[in-house]
Amino acid sequence: MNNDDLIQFNPILAKALADVEAADSNPEFTKEILRELVAVAIKTGMPPDKIYAVIKTGRILTIDNIKFLSNDEINEWQDAAREYDELANPNTPGAGENNAISRKFRVEMG
Repeated sequence: MNNDDLIQFNPILAKALADVEAADSNPEFTKEILRELVAVAIKTGMPPDKIYAVIKTGRILTIDNIKFLSNDEINEWQDAAREYDELANPNTPGAGENNAISRKFRVEMG
């Protein structure tokens, strides 16, 4: 299975990636890197809500780099992770509020 097949296996991630690629101003450079990053994330078992948040926000949120991000950037990432939960579980009330793994990154920046 090649990287494109692997990405297409999750239609939510595939659509998000296609949307970002279509809007990109430097498509060849970013497409290749982003596709490789998404494929590696899938292969290593990264939770899909986190992969989706990376695709949507263009940033990887970690314990080590969170201190360099603004509250708005952190909230944007968390909102994207919740959006994935809502897309993946449309019939579960409050899916984004209760299931997003990204909630563990909730911090207050002073």
